[in-house]
Amino acid sequence: MSGGVYEAGTGQRAARVEAGLTTHQSRVSTKSKSRSNADRWFYVILTMLVILVNVVAFSPSLLNPSTRTVPLPLTSLDLAHVLVSVTWLLVFLAQVTLVATGRVTVHRQLGVFGVLLSAAFIVVTWLVLVEGARRGFDLSGDLVPRGTSIDPGTFLAPSGSLIPLAAFVAAAVWYRQRPALHKRLMMLALLTSMGAPIAHVVGHWPAFGSYALTGGTFIFFLPAIRDRVWEHRIHPVSLWGAIFSLLWTSVFLIVVAQTVLWRNFAEWVVR
Repeated sequence: MSGGVYEAGTGQRAARVEAGLTTHQSRVSTKSKSRSNADRWFYVILTMLVILVNVVAFSPSLLNPSTRTVPLPLTSLDLAHVLVSVTWLLVFLAQVTLVATGRVTVHRQLGVFGVLLSAAFIVVTWLVLVEGARRGFDLSGDLVPRGTSIDPGTFLAPSGSLIPLAAFVAAAVWYRQRPALHKRLMMLALLTSMGAPIAHVVGHWPAFGSYALTGGTFIFFLPAIRDRVWEHRIHPVSLWGAIFSLLWTSVFLIVVAQTVLWRNFAEWVVR
């Protein structure tokens, strides 16, 4: 009889331990699922933030054409740039949304079009910058004061950011079978494209000038912050990719764009 009581007590304790483990595992599973959902939608939210900055940057000169240096309608090249840029942003949003909702197969099928759009975006952006350098001022009139102009070397200086952008896209395509690398590289490409929108925001609202550098840098490091919060470690691509892009752009604007070689190149390009 005592053996039966002992066995019953042991069985009850085992049942309680098993129940406790099940409850703990359930809580861990719930937290992991919640963290996974937040992680998936992070890239969607960040992409929407980039789109919002673009809307704020470029809509004033379209809604109020009287402030423009060159009146509407847009030239054929500028219209092509607008269409490619908007499509690129919307396809990017669609891509991260497809991943967030688990439709990876469709994401991969759309990926070929996304890569072609990225290439088109880089090419058309360069051509628009060259066209602007020939004029010496921007169309919207918020970067170069009306009635003035700047030299081709200065106007073309922002084109330096196209190099890391292209590098990130190329690397993302190369690592397309490794999602952890691919998603971070494509997001870095998107964030690298934000130089012009931020410049136009400051052009329309100069009061934001003192916050532009800090805000732009913070946005660049959001993927690294996300890594630290959700994965408890910062992925090297998130950290060093952001540092590379920021350093490259800064060195290009401050050093390369001031050289005689660059200015001669810019003069040759706009001939």
